Amino acid sequence: MSKYCVIALYGASGSGKDTILNWVVSHYPKINPIISCTTRPPREGEVNGKDYHFISEGKMTEQIMNGEMLEATEFRGWFYGTQASALSEDTVNIGIFNPAGLSALQQNPDIDLITIHVTASDKMRLIRCLTREENPNCDEIIRRFQTDKNDLAEYHEIFNPTAIIYNEGMDIHEFTTYYWEHEMFKNATTAAWATIFKHLR
Repeated sequence: MSKYCVIALYGASGSGKDTILNWVVSHYPKINPIISCTTRPPREGEVNGKDYHFISEGKMTEQIMNGEMLEATEFRGWFYGTQASALSEDTVNIGIFNPAGLSALQQNPDIDLITIHVTASDKMRLIRCLTREENPNCDEIIRRFQTDKNDLAEYHEIFNPTAIIYNEGMDIHEFTTYYWEHEMFKNATTAAWATIFKHLR
């Protein structure tokens, strides 16, 4: 079996992970977006089958027991997982992962992994979290804001990201274009990765 080529984006809430992923997928249609499963309820604006597959805890357990999950973890009281069928062996896969899920991917011998830490200032992150929903749950935002700090601090040295994107108050589309076209190729971990990226251009 060939290894899965996976680009894993991770970072705190409001850092801009979804914007970067959506830009990449829209500009590189050959890249396969990974849609993970979760037992948590959808947030305002999230769409089932696009942002996540929102499933019951029973369904998640069933898929884990049947060996359908490439990785599955508990994070903040909810379960998250990636189905093996969500990945393609024939192209680059890209997805957003929480720290526990990313740690599981790093230990999987069937995955050739590039990790990208997306970060922004606390002020910018908080503004984004408060303005991306019409009626934000401020208590939940504050809770996620603090737990993100703790979670990422715990995992930072373990992850040793391939690249870091400082997504701070700039035009994200212009920035991502520059980063992807000029910087990403330098971060290919193997010759095979470099070849795949060239075919995706």
